[in-house]
Amino acid sequence: MNGPEHYAAAQEFLAAAKADDIEPGEAAEVSNLAIAQVHATLALAAATAMAGSIITARGTVTAALPSADVKAWQAVAGVSSQASGEQA
Repeated sequence: MNGPEHYAAAQEFLAAAKADDIEPGEAAEVSNLAIAQVHATLALAAATAMAGSIITARGTVTAALPSADVKAWQAVAGVSSQASGEQA
């Protein structure tokens, strides 16, 4: 699952927690809120890590993180180095 997918999942679980047939404090609400929070945290981690590489107007990548770290986060976040503009 990549960052945007985690974000979408967080929205879905949040909506499920707030469904009309679920009472506040009910186990289903608490569970859905907890799962939404985990997905939101993972989406934020992916977005923060991806901000560590900046694509310039010329298509080159300037990394605030060491290159190996950027590549590792790209792999975990489901982003190819070509999609981020990194030269092979």
